[in-house]
Amino acid sequence: MATISSVGIGSGLDVNSIVSQLVALEKQPLKILAVQATNVQAQISSFGDIQSQFATLTDVATRISDASVWAARNASSSNTSAATITAASTAVASTFSLDVDQLATKQSVASAAMSSVTTPGAGTLTLRLGSWSTGPTAFTPATGSADVAVTVAGTDTIAMIAANINSANAGVTASVFNDGTNVRLLLQSKTTGAAAGFRMTVAESGGPPTNNDNAGLSRLAFDPATNDPLTSLPSGMATAGIPVQYAQDARARINGLAVISATNTLTNNLPGVTINLVATTTTNYNATADTGTRSPLAMAISEDVTPAVKNVNDFVTAYNALNKTLSDLTKYNAATKTAGLFQGDSTIVGMQNVLRSMLGSSSLGATSQHLSDVGLERQLDGSLTINTAKLSIAANNGTGLQQLFTNNNGDPMTNGFALKFKTLGQGVAASGGSVTNKAAVLQKALDSNTAAQTKVNDAATLFEARLRARYSALDAQMAQLNALNSYVT
Repeated sequence: MATISSVGIGSGLDVNSIVSQLVALEKQPLKILAVQATNVQAQISSFGDIQSQFATLTDVATRISDASVWAARNASSSNTSAATITAASTAVASTFSLDVDQLATKQSVASAAMSSVTTPGAGTLTLRLGSWSTGPTAFTPATGSADVAVTVAGTDTIAMIAANINSANAGVTASVFNDGTNVRLLLQSKTTGAAAGFRMTVAESGGPPTNNDNAGLSRLAFDPATNDPLTSLPSGMATAGIPVQYAQDARARINGLAVISATNTLTNNLPGVTINLVATTTTNYNATADTGTRSPLAMAISEDVTPAVKNVNDFVTAYNALNKTLSDLTKYNAATKTAGLFQGDSTIVGMQNVLRSMLGSSSLGATSQHLSDVGLERQLDGSLTINTAKLSIAANNGTGLQQLFTNNNGDPMTNGFALKFKTLGQGVAASGGSVTNKAAVLQKALDSNTAAQTKVNDAATLFEARLRARYSALDAQMAQLNALNSYVT
């Protein structure tokens, strides 16, 4: 008997065509499921936009719910070459005069010129921070300071001595000045202010405990209060003719009131105000006699409305973006006769209604209680527009605009608008919130659709296998009957 190599040969039927058409009928539900899957995927994508824009609105609301981001100040000086001014949000808008009588300085001294290979001699240099007065002939050690000893070897040059002083960390910086022929030891206090002055005494090895004879290592001493025993004159770096700059405090007057500072930055005199002193404005100032010709500066602090206007613009931009997305997804286009992806969806429409209802609520306790009071006007499509003239008036009217957004009454319904939208955004995005729940529902629908398509495909595969088995059996039977027919014939 001949072997059947293809289904349908024995029966003469087009089995493949018959099976394909029957399987296609079995898979017919896939078309509907595919359309549904495309729709759900589009909804998931669009809902991602809603989530993102809700998050942006929440971020803006969270940022501007803090009163500190609304307050800013402009500060100006009539002569920035003499003093500059900055003001924090806590500064009170005001004007005042400023006299700069004296700048804070560091103490700076130098030794006599000597060769770069000179070794002044062995001994100990003792540094102490403090202030000089009366001449200066009196030294008062700074509170909390202590003597710092620097050992000098007989072979140490000026450069080596400078390095040893710096290593001692005594509040003094040492350097070497080279005039092209000789060198000098330069000493300077690290900070400004009268209390940052210093004294350096010398005890030479093999000599008396202190030595001011202006020879050997004593050439590096700086102690104007102790004279050379031979000349009865200051010696060392205090020798007459060697320039000395003594440390001093800054002295200024704010509205005629005296101010003293160890630095040239005034920070604690007026709340939130920082003044940097650059140059003196008083001519021939004498701190002892309090004399001199004054040329006061005019300093001004005013409110800066730029942050407030930016906050309002950021809020309106974020709200309008979300409102447009919600409107586009829920509307019906009569011209194209197409409905938005979420038309009639209770969750999305509910969000839209809550947002619009919140716009019409009030902020109790604020000078202006409604958004429309400050120029934020709601349109027919639910969006907000800014009436620039009204917003400008509100922004320049003290803290009323800020209060409209930041007042905290302890009630989400009557709080400032930034607090309201912050609370709303955090609520809908939280676990169990409407945004989270809707995202879960959409994902579940997509998962169910995928499972349904898999089920249809699996059933069609089994159906096809059964059909082919039956037609194979039919082929075998028909082949036998054909063979018997031929035999009988």
